[in-house]
Amino acid sequence: MDSAGLEPMNAADMVSGAVLEQRHLDGGMLGDVEAHDVELLECVVSDTQGGEVRLPNLRITGTTVLGSSVATFAAPGARVVAGRLEGVRVGALLMDGSDISVHRIASSRIDVLSLRDAKIRRLEIVDCRIGLLDLGGSRIKEFTVEGGSVGELVPSRAMVEGFDVSATELGRVLEPGALRGTTLSVAQAMTLGPDLAAHLGAIVVD
Repeated sequence: MDSAGLEPMNAADMVSGAVLEQRHLDGGMLGDVEAHDVELLECVVSDTQGGEVRLPNLRITGTTVLGSSVATFAAPGARVVAGRLEGVRVGALLMDGSDISVHRIASSRIDVLSLRDAKIRRLEIVDCRIGLLDLGGSRIKEFTVEGGSVGELVPSRAMVEGFDVSATELGRVLEPGALRGTTLSVAQAMTLGPDLAAHLGAIVVD
């Protein structure tokens, strides 16, 4: 999104109930923030540093975050439509119970990405390093992870229609039996073979 013509935004604007439309937070220091029911409409956040940022029930439409870093970003119950994160560094991105449509995360590093009990309509993660991806109890319609790596995947109780991790480097999978409906590469399937066999109670011999 082009930030030209957007009105400036600063950390003081991030208060409970705020509706921020076509605003640009550039090079700001958020520090620790907690605000409920904030709405961001076609905003841009760039080169911004944050500490513990907690925005329950956040609503995002057409908003882009570029080149920023946050220790913790917690937005339980968020609604995200047409959002984009690119070149960000996040310690913990906690989006439990969120509703995500047409969202893209690119060229970023996230230690923990939690989408527990989330509804994922369309999400793309491209060329990112994810330490832990937790999808426990989520409902996934279309989700692709391409390039980069996922160190640990937790798919427990997820309901999957389309989840493709075949083009990323996939590390440990907790509860591999929960991968039903997931697209894997041949190499990934071979690596997971012993764990899947153990889940099934099969005996593997050489």
